[in-house]
Amino acid sequence: MRAWLLLVLLGAMPAFAGSVDVEECSGCHMARRTEPQSRFSNGLGRWNDSQCFGCHAELNDVALKHHQGLPDRRYIAVPVREDKLKRMATTEPLSYMSAPEGLEAKAGSVSRISQEGLAAFLKRPSTLSFKPGSKAPRMMAYPTLEPGDLSALSKLFGVKPASAKSMAPAPLTDAERQKAQSLWTARCVACHGGEQPVAGRTGVTLGLYTPEWLSAYARGKARSPLKARTMPVVALSLEEARLLHRLFGEMRVEAERALDEKVSRLKLEAAAAPGAVPAEFVSFLWGRFFREGTCVHCHATSPRAASAFAANPEGLKDYLRRRSGLEFWLRLETRALEDEHGLVAARPGMPMAGGALPRETRGLIARWVLEGCKDPQGQVWCKK
Repeated sequence: MRAWLLLVLLGAMPAFAGSVDVEECSGCHMARRTEPQSRFSNGLGRWNDSQCFGCHAELNDVALKHHQGLPDRRYIAVPVREDKLKRMATTEPLSYMSAPEGLEAKAGSVSRISQEGLAAFLKRPSTLSFKPGSKAPRMMAYPTLEPGDLSALSKLFGVKPASAKSMAPAPLTDAERQKAQSLWTARCVACHGGEQPVAGRTGVTLGLYTPEWLSAYARGKARSPLKARTMPVVALSLEEARLLHRLFGEMRVEAERALDEKVSRLKLEAAAAPGAVPAEFVSFLWGRFFREGTCVHCHATSPRAASAFAANPEGLKDYLRRRSGLEFWLRLETRALEDEHGLVAARPGMPMAGGALPRETRGLIARWVLEGCKDPQGQVWCKK
């Protein structure tokens, strides 16, 4: 009953056209993101597949109230197991809860988001804040972002169009890079550098912001629309901010190259667990895996995601026929590297909005692929 209700809660919409749909972004980032399409008689909201933030926020709220022992008529209709509800209320709330409602400050303020930075970020998101043991960005990636998509999203978010020069900045000269690195080391790296930056945002992510806003915010002359300021005031002229902004762009290029090189070296045989795959794991993979691996959060609700991979046994068979077992494993293994780098790969890893699957699970999946992607009846569905 509860599994069926999840599909009703999220509704069904026509498949999205193109690489990005504005409604898909507004479902997480605009003022009406917490307004359901309607409500059932027990008070639970009915959400469409673009309203990830509102749906997850409500499910997290129900989980918290149930954990606190508070009465809530919505509880009976929530399609989540008791153990998962407890984790949602304590240690593992559903994703997207850190998504900001707005990206720009009030009208008339210094422009905060750089259009060229936004384009790079949407194609390959980088981490905005760190969770213990994981640096993987918790948002959708749009690797095939088109100029028209970027224009529509910029209009939605109030991001000013960038000049042709900004979209393709000149490489730093040796002297400029030396100066930029000195600025980074002296004024930024203490909070924005290292494996777990105190400020959450690395140099790669700081490229999302305009030089004008970076300078004004550093000097305490601008405010973030997201949260109270915790950063100390730092002297940073506009000229220095422009130099750092170009450095951040080059940091991203270098970080993307390093991650993609690691992905290219992934080897199925080297990652496979020793011995035969237990029958219990095969049954798990064709059943509970779709929910416990969080596949259903997108691939059982969004027509766009489901067209690539439907989170059910028939969808897995279809994927293995159209793609391969190697591709299935590779997307899961790539997510572990994204966890390490705090950056999405050129071909994004899965699950896209969650952390990597445990190493043991990935190793068993690799062995399962080498054994032919067998189903519980022993039928082979791939040739690696």
